[in-house]
Amino acid sequence: MNKGLLVVLAVAGVSISGPMVKWSLACGASPVMIAFGRMLVSALLLLIPALRSGELQRVLRAPKKQLVLACAAGLLLALHYTAWMTSLSFASTFVSTALVCTQPLFVAALSGILLHEPIKREAIPGAIVAIIGAALIALLSMNGEHGSLLGDVLALVGAVFIAGHWLCGRAARRDLPAIGYMTFVYITAAFCLLCFSPMLGGFQVTLSSMGGILVLALACTLGGHALMTYLLGYVSADVVSFALLGEPIGAALWALLLFREPVTMPLLIGGMTVIAGLAMYTYGEMLAAKREGKRN
Repeated sequence: MNKGLLVVLAVAGVSISGPMVKWSLACGASPVMIAFGRMLVSALLLLIPALRSGELQRVLRAPKKQLVLACAAGLLLALHYTAWMTSLSFASTFVSTALVCTQPLFVAALSGILLHEPIKREAIPGAIVAIIGAALIALLSMNGEHGSLLGDVLALVGAVFIAGHWLCGRAARRDLPAIGYMTFVYITAAFCLLCFSPMLGGFQVTLSSMGGILVLALACTLGGHALMTYLLGYVSADVVSFALLGEPIGAALWALLLFREPVTMPLLIGGMTVIAGLAMYTYGEMLAAKREGKRN
């Protein structure tokens, strides 16, 4: 199949994540149980190929440091889903998704603090524009007329957690197979979410919400994120990064189509400012990589 079409399908898959979470919330499921169901179904679907190929066994035999990092990646993924899915109870789908997509900025910030890898100067203007967009959304949300400040904060907290997840994964996955690693992380995340449940809404899940959870596992996790991981073997990371910037727009379109959920013009401007900043940031990272490549 055409790789460009697969990229479009993957973006469509990740874009429906926010609307499907809102669907499941409206059906009476708690955010933690939605996330637990998503991770459990995804892990079970990957478990047989991971075992048959021996990839999961390789992960379990990995050095202790890598296992600890993989466990941390699973915990941070569970915290990310808890924060972000809860934010969708308060913020619009478009705003929540746009804010959680700022995770590359937090990856850069955490890399600078923990790994002493400063942000590239070419990427700084984009980071500033994205921060201005996030601040505009927060200001608009403070009076409650155009959004929810709590929802905004939870989405940004979710971005911090997913940034930590990617950093741990980058260190853990240096020589670990992809399917085995993903299966281990999803099982770990599901276990953590199950432990969170008694403290965060209990085991609230309904039969009608199960449809949304299945879509999250099949279309968003496997048909979205896993497909993007597969495509990295055929298209550049820059193509994937830019394509994923379409997620908030796709989420808004899905929400409008499924729930008639509107986006106010002020929040639309704020969200598009965030997306424009992230596009500038990604382009700046590309320029910096080319500069460093020529130097080497």
